[in-house]
Amino acid sequence: MTFINRWTRMLGGLILIMSLGGCSWGTAVTGSAPDTSRLPQTTQELIAAQPGPLAGTHFYLTNHPQHSDIAKILDRLPLLVDGVDEAMVQVYGEKLLALFAEDYASPQTVVDRWRVASFGNPDIEDTRLQFKEHFNVEIILDASGSMAGKIGEKTKMQLAKEAIQAFAESLPEGARVSLRVYGHKGSNADKHKQLSCGSSELVYPLQPFDAQRLEEALQQFEPTGWTSIARSLQLAQADLATYGAENNTNVIYLVSDGIETCDGDPVAAAKELSNSHVMPLLNVIGFDVNADGQKQLKQIAQAAEGLYANVTNQEQFQAELERAREIAEKWDMWKRDALTEAEAVRIDRHKWIDMYDRDWYEKNWRESLNVGAAIEYLAATGKIGSQAKTYLTRMRQEREALVTRSKEELTDYLLNLTEESFEEMKEEIERKYRGE
Repeated sequence: MTFINRWTRMLGGLILIMSLGGCSWGTAVTGSAPDTSRLPQTTQELIAAQPGPLAGTHFYLTNHPQHSDIAKILDRLPLLVDGVDEAMVQVYGEKLLALFAEDYASPQTVVDRWRVASFGNPDIEDTRLQFKEHFNVEIILDASGSMAGKIGEKTKMQLAKEAIQAFAESLPEGARVSLRVYGHKGSNADKHKQLSCGSSELVYPLQPFDAQRLEEALQQFEPTGWTSIARSLQLAQADLATYGAENNTNVIYLVSDGIETCDGDPVAAAKELSNSHVMPLLNVIGFDVNADGQKQLKQIAQAAEGLYANVTNQEQFQAELERAREIAEKWDMWKRDALTEAEAVRIDRHKWIDMYDRDWYEKNWRESLNVGAAIEYLAATGKIGSQAKTYLTRMRQEREALVTRSKEELTDYLLNLTEESFEEMKEEIERKYRGE
């Protein structure tokens, strides 16, 4: 599994710490631990912390496909016998918690959502978020081999195709859509890397929705090869070259389930695309992406001043595309002069605060269940004694309480921000939560 590489690096660090503490690998931990970096203790530190290699996993579900792989990882931990120095148990617990640490979002992500949701607001200076004569959406879809992975009974590719078809069908008359795919030729074997990395194809050129043509385009490819994000972003700029931002509102959705594997620089490509005369709003959807993949995809979105979202099922995927449909409907009303100024600037901010609160809650819940299940597993397999189990359980509870307090703090903070301008919000968040 992809997270094993990151786990191996973390495991190496734990081995070093145990060795410095006077413990040889493969024996019981009996020494004293040196001073090590601590876990996050504040909201700012939680936001700034990197997610663990097992973030987003479901070890607490014994029948989950990931369970056996994670169990093998836990089997490699050293013994932690009763009577060991408390500092060593603390180090052990910190490493265990860091394994499953989730990615807790900054409140700036909510403000970014508000900003995009207020498309058409005359007070927003960003011309990408102002309505123009034409509305265009291009979807760039990952068709690399990993998209053949299953979520439930269907592959990620099947789920993506269904969501794209439904989204395109929902666009108002006059809006145009295009579809570009990459990684759909060759295979993900080394011998096919050059062929696959060169495969980025506009299978449905920009045009109004045509159900039959789009369905035929979606049937032309299956997930097989490598991930050429940078090249696809460069070609997307060419796709929209005749649709400059002066008369066109351009939105691009990049969908990927992993990082660039074709040696390109997708962050630089995203920045170049954003600064081009096309000036698209580039949003990135990570489809069931691991922590390393999320890091790069976030950087791509940030480089283009767009949004990033990680989705793990078809419903979440469709919900992200729904944002573009809502914008398109506002554009359609604006075109027909049916949108009053009050409606054009209305932002349902409380909805996004609720979603942000829910995201923190679900991640905290999953993280706590995973760590709790790991502690139980280590105790059941004889890796830790009863005293260590009690200590580690207390650490898990303290971590859960910290995340809960931070969630409540941030929710209240955002509620108090709702009447401020976007620039005021940005400055306030950077001042208070600059740790992101």
